[in-house]
Amino acid sequence: MRKEDHIRLALADKTKLTSLDAYAIDYNSIPRFGLSDINTSTSVCGKTWDYPFFINAITAGGKECNKINKDFMEVSKVCDIEFFPGSYSPALKNKEDALSYPKGYSVNLGLDKKPQAILTAIKNTNAQYLQLHTNPLQEIVMPEGDHNFETWESTLREVSKKSYIPIILKETGFGMNEDTIKLACELNLAAIDVSGMGGTNFARIENGRRKDKSSYLENIGYTTAESLEIAKKYRDKIDVIASGGIRNPLDVIKCLALGAKAVGVSKIFLEILLNNGKEALISEIEKWKKEIKFLMILMNSKNIEELYGKIRKID
Repeated sequence: MRKEDHIRLALADKTKLTSLDAYAIDYNSIPRFGLSDINTSTSVCGKTWDYPFFINAITAGGKECNKINKDFMEVSKVCDIEFFPGSYSPALKNKEDALSYPKGYSVNLGLDKKPQAILTAIKNTNAQYLQLHTNPLQEIVMPEGDHNFETWESTLREVSKKSYIPIILKETGFGMNEDTIKLACELNLAAIDVSGMGGTNFARIENGRRKDKSSYLENIGYTTAESLEIAKKYRDKIDVIASGGIRNPLDVIKCLALGAKAVGVSKIFLEILLNNGKEALISEIEKWKKEIKFLMILMNSKNIEELYGKIRKID
């Protein structure tokens, strides 16, 4: 029931403002380009994506979650955007979940897992990418969480040496500091997903699942914008992915202007899928694709790289 609880509590959280609201894009009154001049493709982990945003799922395991993953797969294929499934962890315990987990996309596992289990999961899922998620704060608050972290770095080091697919080190809503980004660069990981504060708060979600709440823990971490500011100087060493509180195409553009190469979207797409269905989500994603091009025109940027730096902090 834990994954179903995560969905229910995530959708109940109505966070409105995020760190990205403190930034404004570089708006031009005289655009120089038209729609046909705009190239929205980006390169992540050595692969070219046609669009710089993707479906970043928070679901894994169980009948309801497997149905959501299946729907997201179908939507991603229709819209020609990337889809990253939720944690493979339930599949390590349940054969039915293993069979239902999306194959040929990415495999998502936490650093609490044994290196061999992670490497076997890569093979079993025929994954293109490995998302290694790190979530110590969530584990601390989670009633059934793992409270032993001494093997996490050694697991990351071992898997980084043995994985034959690109590794994305992914936070889970608490952002990344410079030491974490430096370590990812040292290990020659392909990418980091900074996943900052401002979106789904898993400390708050886990507090919602326990009787003895520790609400003060919900305010620890770095926002998405803070994480991107920290990551800027490493963008020539590692691909930077942004997620955490992405609500609309303007948030996507702001993250790209702050140095991200791609942006993960979770909650807003999940809400549309569950409340209005696949066709509504397809229509919304197509709208995002068009409006991202419009925003690039307003910023006189023909491609994603030209967006970088065209943003300012609002006093």
